[in-house]
Amino acid sequence: MTLRAIRFIVALTFLIGLGLFLAAGASAPPVADATEQTEESATGSAEALSPSQEARAKINEIRRNEFFYQSYGRNDPFRSLVQGEFEQQTAAELVDISSARLVGVMWGADDKFALVEDGEGFGYILRVGDRVRNGRVVSIRMSSLTAKITLYGITSSVVLKLEKTEG
Repeated sequence: MTLRAIRFIVALTFLIGLGLFLAAGASAPPVADATEQTEESATGSAEALSPSQEARAKINEIRRNEFFYQSYGRNDPFRSLVQGEFEQQTAAELVDISSARLVGVMWGADDKFALVEDGEGFGYILRVGDRVRNGRVVSIRMSSLTAKITLYGITSSVVLKLEKTEG
């Protein structure tokens, strides 16, 4: 016989034994108290317990154990890990890219940022990753700024191009 055939026979035997064990456990009368039965079997006044009855008695004994979590002196697992007050940015403080225009781009060796003016004439300095209304700035190029805006579950890219000035 091959090793594969032996493994199959062992697995099949295990499954058949498990089925017989479960069938015997389902048809056996419920065990009232494991300690009473073990005392009766120890004295010899009752007949020996079947394996399924012994297993059921052990399960009932385990179920009787009561577990208690001692929480005194321990951290509350449901308490927030972050302490302090939060400063919520309102949408009014964020620039609305749809009505803004790119005024300039500053490009250095270590940093780059865009100068943006909204429809009301207020100026903002934006870097990659900064929040804008309903989105974030994703890239800044020499003559453009790109932001991802999400409205009603639909994400779109908005590109602001640097306006050429005459003069």
